[in-house]
Amino acid sequence: MASETPLLPILREEIRAAGGKITFARFMELCLYHPEYGYYNTERVKLGKHGDFYTSAHLGPVFARLLARHFELLWHELGTPSRFDLVELGPGDGWFAEVLLPWIARRFPEFSSHLHYTAIEQSPVLRTRLKEKLAAFGSRAKFRLAELPPHFIGCIIANEFFDALPVHILVWRQGRWLERYVCLAGENLTWCEGKVSPRAIGFARKGAALFGSPDTEPRENLIAEICPGVGERTQPICTLLGRGEFLIVDYGYSNEDWLANRFPQGSALGYCQHQAVEDLLANPGEQDLTAHVNFSQLIEIGERNGMRLTAAVPISQSRFLMELGEPDEFHDVFADCATDLEWQQRAQQLKTLILPQGMGEAFRVLQLRKGF
Repeated sequence: MASETPLLPILREEIRAAGGKITFARFMELCLYHPEYGYYNTERVKLGKHGDFYTSAHLGPVFARLLARHFELLWHELGTPSRFDLVELGPGDGWFAEVLLPWIARRFPEFSSHLHYTAIEQSPVLRTRLKEKLAAFGSRAKFRLAELPPHFIGCIIANEFFDALPVHILVWRQGRWLERYVCLAGENLTWCEGKVSPRAIGFARKGAALFGSPDTEPRENLIAEICPGVGERTQPICTLLGRGEFLIVDYGYSNEDWLANRFPQGSALGYCQHQAVEDLLANPGEQDLTAHVNFSQLIEIGERNGMRLTAAVPISQSRFLMELGEPDEFHDVFADCATDLEWQQRAQQLKTLILPQGMGEAFRVLQLRKGF
């Protein structure tokens, strides 16, 4: 049962106004992005030790420094253009850029002189924090709500961005897709099922084709999570990028994984104080909501818009970071460690990022390139 939160009366009102039910995608949108009570639009700390979850960027300087090397190498691959735009989607509290940009200035001063950073962040609260953290970077750091720079050369990075886009939840019942809706039982939030909503109908019409034959049906009770926002966000990105890379780091799956029953109950979860919460309707507006990313969908959209893969499938975060760090034995990671204790702490952060029992295999890296 949902706790009584400031957002709950608003949800009740919208459900009643909509005829008694709203899609889970709309519920997730309100819970995360309501302008006053949405999870990402309140002052409460969400990220890091005192929040609800970590991202790779919060593990000390390790992730940012290794990515700095990647961006500098990419700049060279592109022919050292006079302007290199780094666009970060959903930068959150700005920890990644706060570590990354000064390190690039120190470690790669020539590249830094050509680098321009743009944060695409919907939350006014987080945009304010970003501006404060990156004030020293001056006019070469910009903060925008949704628009991207004009036709540009560089890199777009989406680190745990797509997993926070709202999803529709569909379930296969007795030969047809139904959608799971959020409804009311008295004053309490609950689930109900009904006809697939218009924004998810495209998948419902073609979903069975993924099984290889019109005569092959999905398994009974199979869950499908549909994210129209992936296409809506990715399409303009692919169009506006003149030359460069779209770098996606996230946890996710392929169509083949889904067909192999990797997520029989679906992948959507809540997160609160570093604990997974299976009750998606609990604490609306006060817990994070997330779902695994369908990399097959991202690849299809990218290829349709002139981008190509650098590898046949998304590679593990472990492999990606190891290939960046091994040539100089991770010199950049340990460069300024003054004591053995500091070195050990940095080594532990690196292990968390690359070892299978940490983030190394759970997170995948997808590189889509254009104009090379």
